[in-house]
Amino acid sequence: MLTKVAEGKFIYTLKLLAGLLLILIFVQISLGSAVRLTGSGLSCPDWPLCYGLWFPDQEKLSKISDLNFEYYQVMLEWIHRFNAAVFITPVTFLVFFVGLRSLKHKSSLIILYIIVLILALQGLMGGFTVLDKNSPWSVAIHLGLALSLMFLVLKIFLDSLNINSITSMPAVKNKILILSGTITIVLATMLMGAIVSKSGSSLACDIWPKCSNDGISLLQSNKLIHLSHRVLALVSALFVLLVVRAYNDVKKYNFFSVQIKILISLIILQILIGATVIFTEVNILIAMLHQSIAVILFIVLSFLFWFTLQSNFKRN
Repeated sequence: MLTKVAEGKFIYTLKLLAGLLLILIFVQISLGSAVRLTGSGLSCPDWPLCYGLWFPDQEKLSKISDLNFEYYQVMLEWIHRFNAAVFITPVTFLVFFVGLRSLKHKSSLIILYIIVLILALQGLMGGFTVLDKNSPWSVAIHLGLALSLMFLVLKIFLDSLNINSITSMPAVKNKILILSGTITIVLATMLMGAIVSKSGSSLACDIWPKCSNDGISLLQSNKLIHLSHRVLALVSALFVLLVVRAYNDVKKYNFFSVQIKILISLIILQILIGATVIFTEVNILIAMLHQSIAVILFIVLSFLFWFTLQSNFKRN
């Protein structure tokens, strides 16, 4: 049996590790966005090495005759892999082992094992994505696994914070249902965004909010892919408004009041930046900001989901 002092130290360590892991996953998703938007996904054609090298030295790369990428593209892909292997993987295992020592709820312990499983799948999928020549669907699955990992690590991070639940929260099950639907739709929108980028459909609709004036049928495959992303984005915005409405009855709590304001701000900002991506013909920095805000929206919704679910358990 651990003493209370030892338990406190383990919980504090878990909080630091889980928080660090969330930051690393966010950085990894952002790096993946940069790799995708700069067309650098195949700049390292082999895996886990890069042109047979552990480190793609510029001098050694200059001797490769069929190298069709700039050095910065190779380094982007290499750093993306480096972050996953050297930082995310060991920190995830540290979260796993510390979590096993400090968390008591069976559901949290099960989530720890699922986190390790998703990490393994993510590593294999990363290699498969390279072998599959960065096909849109494999890139989307790769991103989906990263977001799933973030979703579960958020639960462990919340456990480590020991935040008191609001046991008087009304209509908890309704809130959880709406949040589940919203998170699913936001996730689908982000995955479709990755497919839009990898399939070359980013400017298939070159005006906003309409699609285009080129007279080409909207049934063209690239236009359908792009329009699907826009439709999902619209549905996501409507679902976020449903979340805001569902939490109006707890606005008296500062915690939820802040969450509601953040959600409204993020969805407005995301719509404006999404339009700007089209107006600037997919400026890389703006497109990266577009995805980063989507990830932050996903984080806020996920945190709200786990906190509300925790409140439901407390009530039961």
